[in-house]
Amino acid sequence: MESEALIFIPDISGYTKFITETEAKHSKHIIVELLEVIIGANNLGMQISEIEGDAVLYYRKGDPPKIDELILQAKKMFLAFHTQIKIIQRDNVCQCGACRTAINLTLKFVSHYGMLEEVTIQNFMKIMGRDVILAHRLLKNTINSNEYLLITNDYLNTQDIVNSRLESWISFKKHIENFSNFKDVKVQYIPLKEVKKELPNVSRSIKSSFDYTTPDSSMFIDAPILVVHELLTDHDAKLNYVPGLKEIKDKAPVNRVNTSHTCVFDDLEVHFVTKSNEVKEKEISYVEEGEASVGIAFISDYKLKEEGKGTRLTFKIFSGKLTGNYSFFKKLFSKVMSKVILFKLRKTSVKNLQLFKAYCEKISLER
Repeated sequence: MESEALIFIPDISGYTKFITETEAKHSKHIIVELLEVIIGANNLGMQISEIEGDAVLYYRKGDPPKIDELILQAKKMFLAFHTQIKIIQRDNVCQCGACRTAINLTLKFVSHYGMLEEVTIQNFMKIMGRDVILAHRLLKNTINSNEYLLITNDYLNTQDIVNSRLESWISFKKHIENFSNFKDVKVQYIPLKEVKKELPNVSRSIKSSFDYTTPDSSMFIDAPILVVHELLTDHDAKLNYVPGLKEIKDKAPVNRVNTSHTCVFDDLEVHFVTKSNEVKEKEISYVEEGEASVGIAFISDYKLKEEGKGTRLTFKIFSGKLTGNYSFFKKLFSKVMSKVILFKLRKTSVKNLQLFKAYCEKISLER
């Protein structure tokens, strides 16, 4: 049976290019993150009929929401979307195309009020009807903008716009679309550019400053800087050059500042947290904080510098502070033995970096 309902579609613009022209491994995770924040910002009690790759098909049966409520809903999702993009940009470690170009993604909304029917297909609830098709057609419109809230006249005719209390930035622009089977579809749209002024300030993580006058190791790697950085920051890649490493667990899908992973050996585990990643012209600095299950904490500071067609890697390890739930005696042992422990860690790390150099050069040749 057909019901009157609001049909509301947030749609990520630039999705196809982003997915097809960048690395699928990370682009999919980024899109999932962005769709999750859009879904988390639903305050109109709308139901999800379908997640369509780059869009969420929402509907709400019954009387339509007030125009100010609809605009506030779009605004909330828009701010959540762009705030998350700013966080991704701030905490980005990976230099792949997906992670570097997520900032170019945009968001638009289509809102329509009409008739639809709920249909169950093998335990999946879907919505169907002429108005559902129209809402989808309106995603491919001729509006010369990437970020806006499009509202059909079918919805606007249910509202008293004149007496509505709307924010000062809201400006309605009239527009007409024509599709096969849908002639002269009258809509109005509200540009969302002004909403970006309300985005919160997302402060950048500040990296601690260490004395780097005497690095523990410096080596030339015959591989491009982006290849070396990619392999250095790829948690799973450690399995290829760290002797005795059995497993990488509890890792995030994408390595970003404050994400973590745990390296599992036969007799201990080492928990790592990414602390910073700074990119300058022809230089990249990467810092990890490590904490071993035996009660040892340390900081690994890597600096990469483009040198000809290769990369100069310099490395230094520093003493860190234990944050886990360790006994008093284990913490005391770590403090007393810190110099000895750091000496051993440096020797092990330098040996591992020689293996890392060989691994980078092998991968570079294969590419």
